[in-house]
Amino acid sequence: MRYSEKKRRSKKERIGFYTALSICIVAVGMAAYSTYTSLSGVFGDNENESSLAVNNIVTGVAQTEKETVPVTETKEKPTETEAKSTETEFIETVPPQTKTALQTMTAVKTSLSYPLDKRKVIKEYSEESVYNKTLNQWQAHTGVDFACEKGDNVYSMGDGEVKRIYNDDMLGKTIVVESSDYTAYYSGFSGNVKVEKGSMVKEGDVLGTAGTVPCEDLEESHIHISVKVDGQFTDVLSLINNDE
Repeated sequence: MRYSEKKRRSKKERIGFYTALSICIVAVGMAAYSTYTSLSGVFGDNENESSLAVNNIVTGVAQTEKETVPVTETKEKPTETEAKSTETEFIETVPPQTKTALQTMTAVKTSLSYPLDKRKVIKEYSEESVYNKTLNQWQAHTGVDFACEKGDNVYSMGDGEVKRIYNDDMLGKTIVVESSDYTAYYSGFSGNVKVEKGSMVKEGDVLGTAGTVPCEDLEESHIHISVKVDGQFTDVLSLINNDE
């Protein structure tokens, strides 16, 4: 073979070799890029999922797009009428401050009379805790329960001014009569009240008719009367006929 033919053949072989090599390099590069892209997608998703999982474990709260701000509920102030209808003055819940019978008799100049035609007492005044069947609890009884029938007239035990008339959730409709040396709380009226706030009453005047005492509803029918002398609870019975 001639030298010139060998030279041309050698040149063609070299061109073919480099061409094939270039194609291989390009193919390898494309394969590497494809593999890298796939792996990046897989690991990237796993990383996001792992991050979310860790956050969920730490906080214990599902992720939300917007944080919910709690809304503070506001209540309108009750009207004057509503406030009066829900008024409560459960006398037994006040820690009793008491006077002795002698102190009471000395402080109160007048003798009080019985508030009912019937003169039966079913529960006396007690500073010690006594059992309340209706409430199923033990508590002081800083008043006296006078037996009566519903509809019986309830009389003022002495002279004074009607200071308040209100509905008590525990004691029922209550009339407060104040004199110069004591304040009497008559509780357990029906809706039939014979006096008004500000009116003056005399001993024996009808205040209203007996109803019920809600917190003592399981007891025998009665009215509940408490008396304060100088702002302190005292035994009503120590003031009744105390001039005898």
